[in-house]
Amino acid sequence: MMEANNISLFEPFEKTRDGFLLVPLELCHLWNSSKPFKCLEHSPKTNSSAKIRTTVLGIMAMISLIGNILTILSIRNSRTCRNRKINQSWSSVYALILHLSVSDLLVTVFCIAGEAMWSFTVEWKAGNILCKLFKFSEMFSLYLSTFILVLIGLDRFVAVRYPIKAFSTTKRCSKFVIGAWILSCLLSLPQLIIFHVGIGPFYEDFYQCVTYGFYTEPWQEQLYTTFSFLCMFMVPLLILAASYTSTIITISKSDKFFSFEGPRRVIDLDFNRRRLIHKAKVKAFRISLVIVVTFVVWWTPYYIMMIIFVFLNPDKYLSEELQKGIFFFGMSNSLVNPLIYGAFHLWKPSKNKKTRYASFKIFDYSCLQE
Repeated sequence: MMEANNISLFEPFEKTRDGFLLVPLELCHLWNSSKPFKCLEHSPKTNSSAKIRTTVLGIMAMISLIGNILTILSIRNSRTCRNRKINQSWSSVYALILHLSVSDLLVTVFCIAGEAMWSFTVEWKAGNILCKLFKFSEMFSLYLSTFILVLIGLDRFVAVRYPIKAFSTTKRCSKFVIGAWILSCLLSLPQLIIFHVGIGPFYEDFYQCVTYGFYTEPWQEQLYTTFSFLCMFMVPLLILAASYTSTIITISKSDKFFSFEGPRRVIDLDFNRRRLIHKAKVKAFRISLVIVVTFVVWWTPYYIMMIIFVFLNPDKYLSEELQKGIFFFGMSNSLVNPLIYGAFHLWKPSKNKKTRYASFKIFDYSCLQE
């Protein structure tokens, strides 16, 4: 009689999955049946925490979108100065910053805005194909942003260390950028295989875009995580550290040369021209250096956390919540880059008219050329 009463009690809630009868967790203690069953919690719903996260990510997306679009327009408009044919390498760094802004726009759309919408819906509702494409696009945009930063560092190294080769490097800049896009695409392809839509262990049908079920052994996930860590962070970081260290040493030597002004050099127009170009290169170097340092500061916590999360396997709830927060902090780097670019062009300190005039001339030489 007890079993019959319980069956009638649960009849409105009964549903099956994989041959098991599903029972809400809060009613599980009342269940008394010989049928195989599973007691499951209700699926997550949008709560105040998700709404706050969605709002913050939405604001970040808007700031990043506006900032990067303005940066792209600013660099594109500077091409009106085509009549100036001085310092081709100075223009190459701005061509690379333009591509960096494009990659930051991709990060904004897929990482920030995409995560904002996902936080609001909680459940993945776009299907299996879009799940794979979304995760591929996230990884692609992050790879591309990193590789463009590496190109900026190498461009500054060549421009300062080997100025004679700067012109040919500028011509090859587009080829390197295309290579960065292709490499980012290739390295992101595993995302199409690893991620899929799976049903969550809840009473209601709850679908998520996950890796669950793909890895059969822990070492497989650790291997892929290590590979991503090396390709997206560690190797680029070592290249950037080496290139910028060499560039700083070269610039410090050049500063000593240009700091001495004898009577003959004051009227030497060629010397003054080379000094002006040197200042332009130094300014371009400073912009790129700040962008790279910002990247390191913003993303280092996330990659450290990723290694800890995969290899040390700390408490799952705490680590996932902390990982989300640190990942969102890293993604905010895409809205900081246009602020850096704007700051270097809006803030031009000068002590007198002479240095102010030189500052304006340097800004003129920053025009991109075809």
